Amino acid sequence: MPFSTYSSSSVKSRHVYDRLPLHGQDHRSPSPSPSRRAPRRARKLLTALVTTLAVVVTFRVYIHELTGVPTYQAIKRYERRLPQQDLDLPFPEGRNGRYVKFVPYSGYGWNNELQDIIMVSQIALLANRGYAFQPYIWSTNPFTPVVAELDLSFRSAQIPLNAFISGPISGNGHWEPEVGTQNASIPGTESLPQPRSISYDWWEVVCPPERRVVVDVQETRKELGIEWGAPVRDMIERWAEKLRAMNDSCVEVSGDRVFTFFDYGEKRLLSAWDILSNSPVIKQLTWSPMVNSILYQNLPLLQPPSPSAAPHDVIAPTLKGLLAVHIRRGDFYKHCLDRYKYNSEYNGWNSFPDYPDVFDPPPESATSGLTPTTRRDSYTRHCYPSLDQIVDRINLVRDEWYQQTGQMLDRVYVMTNAKSGFLDALRRRLTTASESGLWKAVVTTKDLSVPRHSMEVVVAADMLIGEKAEVFIGNGVIFVPLFQHQPDQKIHGPAGDEFSILA
Repeated sequence: MPFSTYSSSSVKSRHVYDRLPLHGQDHRSPSPSPSRRAPRRARKLLTALVTTLAVVVTFRVYIHELTGVPTYQAIKRYERRLPQQDLDLPFPEGRNGRYVKFVPYSGYGWNNELQDIIMVSQIALLANRGYAFQPYIWSTNPFTPVVAELDLSFRSAQIPLNAFISGPISGNGHWEPEVGTQNASIPGTESLPQPRSISYDWWEVVCPPERRVVVDVQETRKELGIEWGAPVRDMIERWAEKLRAMNDSCVEVSGDRVFTFFDYGEKRLLSAWDILSNSPVIKQLTWSPMVNSILYQNLPLLQPPSPSAAPHDVIAPTLKGLLAVHIRRGDFYKHCLDRYKYNSEYNGWNSFPDYPDVFDPPPESATSGLTPTTRRDSYTRHCYPSLDQIVDRINLVRDEWYQQTGQMLDRVYVMTNAKSGFLDALRRRLTTASESGLWKAVVTTKDLSVPRHSMEVVVAADMLIGEKAEVFIGNGVIFVPLFQHQPDQKIHGPAGDEFSILA
């Protein structure tokens, strides 16, 4: 046994010494060759990336579930699969097509962003370029919901454009065929169709950074001779001419936005009406299925039941007997006072001379005899009216409409962000018998039945209801959709007297 034990130890020791390096050799363990290390590093990197991606996806799903903010996955998938987003399509689409991306609006209300989308897409149309359409951007971080400053509610950082609108402007279908005739000045493009709009995501694919030609807004304004206060029509035409003449496939308009708040806020904006009113940008613009579904689900609230109506009937172009009014509260008081401070007129699109209501800013001079309080009140009466002023104006418009048309308005729809207490008081005032009679129904934005996944587009449903109402009252401060300019049919004050259509 002792011998056996010793013998075993000796063998073990010998084997150990056999593995020791000889004199003069490196005493460190031999390292794997670079060719063997590379796969290990790749596996580690891939594992880390997959793990990170899983954590991010799980975090996003958890946050959206926790906050109730929709993900719009179906609409995003639809936008990714637009048929024009194919590198193999022939010119002027495909990998060598003609595209333009403009500086996006972000952090503003839906009406502000829609207005700008309409304007820059018109430039793209006249320039014979596919318009890279933006999502509605509240925050430049698209991955997690953000908190609204006013009511501390959660909202999506970005919402796909097709959640709000439909038509060629957002990549749905072709532009009208006759559009191509506008571009006869481009050599070789006389018979080419208008390139369709593409999403921001596809822009990154078809127009990678190395293929983009960047056009700075400020430098281009100087180059084109666009002076401060220039007619907006001239701005559209000069920008379109420049982008049309460029042979580059991918043009990115960078720096400032092409149109400023001043361009949108002054009467010179009306110079662009002839172009836009006849443009496919407006004629082919429609509301999204999601927005239309909100109206359809709430029709019983907005129109009286009809024995001839069937569930499959198409929604009528006009909701007879309905008066729509926008009443902006909350933070709008400060904005209203800013209009007074800057002696503002009505917003540009609300300044058509054929509207029955106009607004001339009261003079500021000392000789006018107007005190600052009087001037301020003349503004707040329009953009932040009191409850009494709202009730009086609604009843007056109803009486005037009956005198002019012989038709009676008997229901009110209130587009609003006002609190419940204010709306309850307004409803009581309007549905209580008075010298002007009473309203049969008063419905507000808060009364609409809206699925959770559609809550963030209810502002567009407000616009749609306002469009279909027989009479609309606005305040002239905020953008009124261009396809609502029908003064011969129904709009009393375009946004003409007391309230704004959207904010």
